[in-house]
Amino acid sequence: MRASDGIDMSLTSSLLAFASQRTPWLSRHVLASAGYTLDVDKLGRSGRFGVWNERTAQRQERAWRPLVEQALAGHPRDDVQALLTLLEPVVEAGTTVLEVGAGGGHISEILLARLPQIEYSGLDISPASMRVASQRYPGRRFTVGSAYELPFADDEFDVVIDGVALLHMDQWRTALAEYARVAAHHVILHGLTITTDHPTTRFAKYAYGQPTTELVFADSEIREECARLGLVLEAETDGLDYDLDEYLGIPSTSPSWRLRVAR
Repeated sequence: MRASDGIDMSLTSSLLAFASQRTPWLSRHVLASAGYTLDVDKLGRSGRFGVWNERTAQRQERAWRPLVEQALAGHPRDDVQALLTLLEPVVEAGTTVLEVGAGGGHISEILLARLPQIEYSGLDISPASMRVASQRYPGRRFTVGSAYELPFADDEFDVVIDGVALLHMDQWRTALAEYARVAAHHVILHGLTITTDHPTTRFAKYAYGQPTTELVFADSEIREECARLGLVLEAETDGLDYDLDEYLGIPSTSPSWRLRVAR
């Protein structure tokens, strides 16, 4: 159902929220993403769209375990393979990597299994997610912090990975500038949502049972901002088939980009 059809989705959204909160199986297998709407207010006032809470972090953890195991068995999901494809050519022994939007740390397990020579750090704005990560991976460096003001020095990391986080940020230009600041060599934007037919558009949905907002980026707009910051697109690869046309009437793709820092 498209939001543009003019059908009132408030009852449907409420039912989806209730089901995803009360029935973990549905949230894990069916409702990891549900209730798409261009009318953000239908999912509640802006205060509801906060950082992920404890229940959401735990639900994401349960959903990600089979994906991690699948990757470790040599069969990574398309989006995970996209990240590995972009990262592998630019790392060597001692390469420092920061993942912004690390969530429960799931990607760190996959990266370090494939690329044990890297030095990994993860950051997320959600204390609940960072608790999950620290409990599962006690020997790794995880930091609670905002992408809008990264608590790191200029050029502190060789590579900065956006862990499918930029699309949740209203101030995405600020975050992108911070990535460029702390990255000495490369920035990887993992799992962008891009459209060539619409301006950058904000929408809402449920993610693991919690209301959240996302952006679908106008291709020209995000490319221009990267160029302005001295981020040169070096490689691009496809990830998941994430087409918002079915839900919002906005055709989209989900590529990942590796950008070289050229100052």
